[in-house]
Amino acid sequence: MLSFRLSLGLRRLAGAPCAAIAALDVPSRALSSWPPHYTLTMPSLSPTMEKGNLSKWTKSEGDEVAAGDVVAEIETDKASMEMDSQEEGFLAKILVPGGTSDVIVGTPIAILAEEQEDVAKLAQYAAADTGAPESSESRSEGQAASTSSSSGPAPGPKASRLGPAVLRLARQLNVDPASVSGTGPDGMVVKGDLLGSPPSASPLPSKPAPSTPAPAATDDAAADDHEDVPHTTIRRIIAKGLLDSKLGFPHQYATIDVELDPLLKFRKELKELGVVASVNDFVVKAVAVALRENPNMNSFWDESAGEARRSASVDIAVAVATDGGLITPVVYGADGKKVAEINEEVKDLAARARANKLKPHEFQGGTFTISNLGMFGIKEFSAIINPYGTQGAIMAVGGGQERTVMEEDGSLGSVTVMTCQVSLDGRAFGGQEVGAFLKTFARKLENPSSLLM
Repeated sequence: MLSFRLSLGLRRLAGAPCAAIAALDVPSRALSSWPPHYTLTMPSLSPTMEKGNLSKWTKSEGDEVAAGDVVAEIETDKASMEMDSQEEGFLAKILVPGGTSDVIVGTPIAILAEEQEDVAKLAQYAAADTGAPESSESRSEGQAASTSSSSGPAPGPKASRLGPAVLRLARQLNVDPASVSGTGPDGMVVKGDLLGSPPSASPLPSKPAPSTPAPAATDDAAADDHEDVPHTTIRRIIAKGLLDSKLGFPHQYATIDVELDPLLKFRKELKELGVVASVNDFVVKAVAVALRENPNMNSFWDESAGEARRSASVDIAVAVATDGGLITPVVYGADGKKVAEINEEVKDLAARARANKLKPHEFQGGTFTISNLGMFGIKEFSAIINPYGTQGAIMAVGGGQERTVMEEDGSLGSVTVMTCQVSLDGRAFGGQEVGAFLKTFARKLENPSSLLM
């Protein structure tokens, strides 16, 4: 996960309406009969965050909290953040223990007392006393009690109203559709409703139960046992984002082969001069220059406006794999930077991404993404557009492959070719724009000395 510090000022909000207080992503002054205290709530730390994991508390109940002290670590859909205080007080009550997953934004997580003698008085404090939203656990317990007290089982979607794709996905995720609130027509459950829903306690049947008794289990059936590997918050968000992109973005694809031999020769010459730059650094530079010369490709589709919007700057996001998931640090103004500068910046961003040291602005944004799997021996692949932010295209870069060609004199020769495929939002671009962009990109990369100017 990416680590950086979130400063939460514990300022008094006396006199403010309770609803306004709950909407703020800072601890609020509780307006109640309890001793003076502040309620720390789970903040919303990114545009896509609905839940977060409270990884651990770095302070214990009763500990004094000084300005600048780290109080807890929170794992969001984007990063792992240290939550520190800008005020002084005493941690009186921890409402959500460390290690709790899927804490809904706005849920009270702790109480901070102003005076040390008030810590004991707040020991019996409960989340319900704050007037803030209940935690997911409290809400689920309340729902369970309501269900058990009712005269019959809660109505769920009829199996006859579930499409085959929904049923198949439900079996794959081990989610009971009857426990999911549908958002489709007349409350029908659709595939998007199943994503993020908790799995059932017992495996769902792969098909309707037969009318005749099933045969006894055999050794072959036991061989189908599997292990469920829980997703991290980031990987769940990535999964949801990929689905949103494929469902909401009309992907189109365009592929071009670029001859690499001139670039490989040029890199050797630069290395002898003490200049180090990877093939990917030249790809970043070539994409940036091609976007500058073909500005319509540096655009994204604005859903609210119903039109394509052109970005003023050329900011290239470079996909980096980390233990927590894929992250895309951004090289801002890449078209105006030298290849050597891009090399240093990408190496620094990638190293800090893997060490969880990136800041939010370093991995949020960008106008175009590059994903390179050539180092894994991948010849070519299709990438999915980032659905969040201001991007309308992504380039998938494969590894160099040797191909046999016919020379002008009729003899056989060989060249090194790199296949690059662009996935683009068909609402924002047409074939003419992507064709001109790829033609410029290939020309720049096959004449690498032009990228140093």
